Amino acid sequence: MKIAIIGGTGSIGKGFALRWGQKHEVVIGSREQEKARAKAAEYTYILKDRGLNANIKGELNAIAASDADVVVLAIRYTKVASILEQINPVLNKQVVISVVVPMEKDVCMIYPGSIPLEVPASDSEDYKSDYFCYVTPSAGSAAQEIASLLPKGVELVSAFQNVPAAKLSNLDIHLDYDIGVCGNSMYSKNIVFDLIRNIDSMRPIDIGPIDASSMIECLTPLLLNIAVRNKMRDVGIKFIG
Repeated sequence: MKIAIIGGTGSIGKGFALRWGQKHEVVIGSREQEKARAKAAEYTYILKDRGLNANIKGELNAIAASDADVVVLAIRYTKVASILEQINPVLNKQVVISVVVPMEKDVCMIYPGSIPLEVPASDSEDYKSDYFCYVTPSAGSAAQEIASLLPKGVELVSAFQNVPAAKLSNLDIHLDYDIGVCGNSMYSKNIVFDLIRNIDSMRPIDIGPIDASSMIECLTPLLLNIAVRNKMRDVGIKFIG
């Protein structure tokens, strides 16, 4: 399978390239061709240095997406519109995976609705903190917005939002995580289920249609807040039943 990772030069893109580049043809997409090729060479070196197969190259975003079976959007929410402008003309039959989370780090109320009307200045830091917040798009979620912008007939799947990037790119770690998957087509979701199973110890969990994506997207800032406030690192999700 040929997988284009748009935003593949970033931290989460690196993890996908290292995990899938052993079993699939991976193309790192970037706005800058030289940057894409440099990162592809770096990831190839990491795998080959460990005695592992590597099938990774770098291209401009549109070239990377044009011949792919699967296109992964591993980009910031603020870049969605400009990236889709670049790749939409070459999208026709590909399955697109959104890893996008719309969130901001801001000074937010930790306990909204429960803070006293008057908070003593000495206690104010108990109620406010730098905090990651989910910013709900007008469409309801990043995935729903992306789906509305994709060419007709191109199927979108939402997944991988809750994977710690640092652990994904650490090949010494088996990722015992569950990955929520949303999509309107079981054909496309099954492709993503298989890609998830390609990563040791990961398990796909069917969350429902694209309309349910906000429920997994908003878990990302939650996990970041848990990690920061409880001095934990790279928190993920496992469902116990």
